[in-house]
Amino acid sequence: MSNDRSNILVPLLAGLAAGAVLGLLLAPRSGAETREALRKKAGDAKDGLNDLVDEARERWDKAKGRTSEAASMTKDEVQDFVRFLFDEGRDLWDRVKDDHRKHSVRS
Repeated sequence: MSNDRSNILVPLLAGLAAGAVLGLLLAPRSGAETREALRKKAGDAKDGLNDLVDEARERWDKAKGRTSEAASMTKDEVQDFVRFLFDEGRDLWDRVKDDHRKHSVRS
């Protein structure tokens, strides 16, 4: 979940909850009806929060998956790759030296 979205979502949920509580407390219902309505609203809020947590977990798992895929080279593969880079670097260095010698001799 992005920071912008969570920065907006938390105050919004808090405002909705506060408005619901005030609305229920000021509504012309009996105490039992009001308590039942509060329980329902609290359950709805809990369900909404659970949905947000589930979404955050899914996004975290996806992000972890992408990271582990990117870092899936074994130690041997990394060593082989590093050896390849060094060998290529040596080969390039040798070619540059040879070219330099050829141009130096001509001059």
